[in-house]
Amino acid sequence: TRDAGEKRSTNNLLELLGEGTDFTMLNERQKKLANALAGSEAGQSHLFEGWSNSGASDDDKRRLMTQLEGMDRGYPSGGLVGYIQNAKVLLEKSKKGVNPLEGWKPSVPKGENFELGTKEFDEAEALGLKETGKCGFVLVAGGLGERLGYGGIKIGLPTELTSGTTYIQYYIETILSYQSKHADPGFKLPLCIMTSGDTNAKTVDLLEKNSYFGMDRSSVTIVQQGDGVPALENNDAKIAVDPADPYAVQAKPHGHGDVHALLHSEGVAKRWLADGVEWAVFFQDTNGLAFHTLPLMLGVSKKYDLIMNSMAVPRKAKQAVGGIVKLENGEGKKRTINVEYNQLDPLLRASPDFPDGDVNDAKTGYSPFPGNINQLLFSLEPYAKVLERTNGAMPEFVNPKYKDDTKTAFKKPTRLECMMQDFPTVLEGDDAERAGFTSAAAEMCFSPVKNATMDGAALQKKGTHPGVAASGEADQYCAIKKIMQSIGCKVEEPKATEYNGISVVLGPALVLKPDFVSCPGEYKAKFPSPSDIKISSRSSLIVNGKDVVIKSLDLDGALVIKCEDGASGTIEGLVVKNKGWEFAPVESSADEVIGMRGYELKKNETKTVTVKKDGTIEGMPKPVAKPAAKKPQAAAPAAAATKAAAPAPPKTAPAKRTARDLPSSLSDPAPAEAKQKVQTCACVIM
Repeated sequence: TRDAGEKRSTNNLLELLGEGTDFTMLNERQKKLANALAGSEAGQSHLFEGWSNSGASDDDKRRLMTQLEGMDRGYPSGGLVGYIQNAKVLLEKSKKGVNPLEGWKPSVPKGENFELGTKEFDEAEALGLKETGKCGFVLVAGGLGERLGYGGIKIGLPTELTSGTTYIQYYIETILSYQSKHADPGFKLPLCIMTSGDTNAKTVDLLEKNSYFGMDRSSVTIVQQGDGVPALENNDAKIAVDPADPYAVQAKPHGHGDVHALLHSEGVAKRWLADGVEWAVFFQDTNGLAFHTLPLMLGVSKKYDLIMNSMAVPRKAKQAVGGIVKLENGEGKKRTINVEYNQLDPLLRASPDFPDGDVNDAKTGYSPFPGNINQLLFSLEPYAKVLERTNGAMPEFVNPKYKDDTKTAFKKPTRLECMMQDFPTVLEGDDAERAGFTSAAAEMCFSPVKNATMDGAALQKKGTHPGVAASGEADQYCAIKKIMQSIGCKVEEPKATEYNGISVVLGPALVLKPDFVSCPGEYKAKFPSPSDIKISSRSSLIVNGKDVVIKSLDLDGALVIKCEDGASGTIEGLVVKNKGWEFAPVESSADEVIGMRGYELKKNETKTVTVKKDGTIEGMPKPVAKPAAKKPQAAAPAAAATKAAAPAPPKTAPAKRTARDLPSSLSDPAPAEAKQKVQTCACVIM
């Protein structure tokens, strides 16, 4: 019976902690968990010390058990007892200095490197573009903006000041663009957002207040990461109690590898598969370049039949970025995974195939092991099967900071972590061969916003990308500029400017909304005469509209092109010159978005053009016809005047015209007086 079960649970704890210990305030589940933790296997009886006074601090006791319950439910490999057991094993290996890569032989992984504007890039992208309408999207968005000096969630930050589009808005607009252009009629591309306890409510609120930015609410699934995992005090995996609160344990994030377990436990992967989704795209919260190369990735995955494809960037040897490596051990097991940069060089040197370690290739100037950026693409059917087999649990690691060489005490509590890019470690058999990479220049696919301005400035001085709000904005403009230049558009190069110690190139400020263009392969159709597109370095341009085409444009200032729903139109012969917009430095600002950048955008003068549903284009000046040249009149000879006074000759029948008297309608020019007048138009806006 229930009462008997409760009595047994209580008795077990009483045996461990003494007759005076009181657990009557706990429910049955909590008592079972407390028993398991206090037992000799887990060794966490210290959590319940001081519980002897009946009725004392009952609310606090329940509060602790509620926290532990949440952690127990959130850990996919056996709950908290499983966590402690795994921790003891990993901590023992760490103390002994066991190399997790021991016995694995490295080699260059399967994948392709691409350069924008090449035939290979265009072909792979064209192949993948057809697949964008079959994707489900997974946004790993568990972070707050505190490190950036921002009080909200990171996906609520604006990607740039020119349009003010937030990251979550940009992501959803891009997904809807793929849906509109490439999905089957009626098929809706789904989005799953992994939140944390810190970001969940704020994420829901942001979506609700903005009507999900145009996406159907039913297409959005939110899965919340657990309450973290317990911090551990020592090599015995003793759970660390909060020093300021004896009824709380110190919690730390378990890592973004939990996303796989959540997609399994919440049934997301299985549901998407049943709905006809074929690919799962994983991306992180503040990388505004994430989708530029998605069709490219899809093309590579399609070509090589990959289960997992990692987007990568060219990486210099020994650069502080993890490298993607193919590994094989003596048992014939294979995996293509990310190896941290501090482990990669020793791993390579230990292999006879790479005696010099991580060195740059003589032809490319880069390491043959590309840099991982944690943008992942999965073929959904085999991915879902692996989740069923593994429950989505990823391999863990521990990285304690020891006080001294004895490795018996930690400087501060540690925890187990897992990473989503370690998925290849759970692939088996032939599937282990179906992991690869797609590599493109970082300026096309990777510009994370994750650092405070001061930290970013220090990184930039060392030659490392700063990863701040200003660089994220500048890189978005730069990517569009590079794509436009690659097809022949004339876009001027501006000079770099420094704001709050960060050197960035903020012009021209180009914002091409996803409904207008969403990847490099779509630019040629939108700018069919690229040599007739001229944009000065100080210009700002915002364009939206699925069926807008810009045939010719000369821009020196600020121009916004809008499009009504269902409208289509072509911008041609447009010349804009005005005061435009400018990025002005600010030393400080109460506005967090401005303060983290060190500049504000002053909109001095703007020209707006609206493509209307009725076929008109509002804001375009009326064509001005050049006056037709006056026909010169020849002076009449004197004899003509005499003849004019003479009487008219008698009427006679008209002479017949022969074929040689008739002008040819195909080749011979018509008489000058019969030519149609041609009007030339010039649209100039000042």
